[in-house]
Parts: sequence; structure tokens; C-alpha cells
Amino acid sequence: MRFRRTFTIGTLCLPLLATLACGGSTGGAAAPQSSTVAGTSKAAPVVPAGVAAPGTKLKLGERAVIPWQDGSVAITVTSVEPGDVAGFRQKFGENAEGLQPYYVRFTLENVGGTDLSIKNPPLVRAALADGSGTGTFITGSVEACEPKLTPSTFTTVGAKFDTCILDAADNEDKVAGARYSSGQYDDKPLLWTR
Repeated sequence: MRFRRTFTIGTLCLPLLATLACGGSTGGAAAPQSSTVAGTSKAAPVVPAGVAAPGTKLKLGERAVIPWQDGSVAITVTSVEPGDVAGFRQKFGENAEGLQPYYVRFTLENVGGTDLSIKNPPLVRAALADGSGTGTFITGSVEACEPKLTPSTFTTVGAKFDTCILDAADNEDKVAGARYSSGQYDDKPLLWTR
């Protein structure tokens, strides 16, 4: 029987930007809108072709286009690597006992041209050999795997950045790749394997 372990050290949001980025949308007052300067115009968002169907299986290094926030992005999982156990245990204490940390590294690309700046990236997690999640949820990071908010320049088609999400699995479990299971992919996650 698998038990879900959840523990928190910090959050994925950077403290100064938490009010802008946590939860994926701004609450309260709307951000000021920039006025259009004569002679310039903002490009209309692009609706990309080839959005990944729920349940799509990919190899590490392959790109999956998904709807995200109020736009579209492409996720390319580049690696899922075992992390430093000693550093992980030092940071998370007894909560880390019996767990192997994993660093899920991926590239995120803006493919729709929507302003997706200063947001938490999609939550791409480690996946077991059968495609299921690890049963562990960590909201925190270690120095070797620091998640980043999307940069302020993540506003145009082709804008890219790399990030890392810390995950962990029981020592006896075999991690075989990564998965994305939010929104329309909740019941049928996208799955990247080696």
C-alpha cells in the first residue's frame, strides 16, 4: 500500500513575487495595462497546432504543446536524475527518511505569444515505471534544483527558459521518467520516459 507523503519547506513562489505568481492568477487589483504607442501594435496570440492529447507518451527530450494559463506552452523534459540524498536529508530532516530525491529538469517555451511572465511553471513531476506518480509531494527545493518563475520576457512566441522541480520517491520505487497531470491531463497524464 502506498502512502502519500507531503512536506513543505518554503514554497515554489519567490517571496517578493508571491502575490503576483502564486495560484496562477492575480487577485484583487488588476495589473496596470500598458498603453499602445502610436505606430506599434501587439501581436495577436497564436493558437498552436499539435496540442498533445491526454495520455500522450513521449521520450525524454521530446516536446509536448499544452494549453496553460491563458496561453499555450511547449514542455520538453530534458532529464530526471537522482539527487543528492545527504543534502536532501539535511534540508528536510526526518521527513526525508526512506526517500530518494529526483531533479526533474525541463525547458518551457511560449508557443502562443500570450504574456505568461512571472508565473510558477507547470508542475512536471517524477513518474514511476507504470506511469503513476511517486506519492510524495514536496513544496521546496535544494540548491541543485531551484524552481524559477517564468521570466519577465516570457511574453512572445519562442521565448524559452529552463527550470527544475524537486521530487522524491520511496527508496524501493523505480522512477522511470516524468509526468504532467494538470487540467485536461488530470485523468490521462502526459508521460516522458527514457
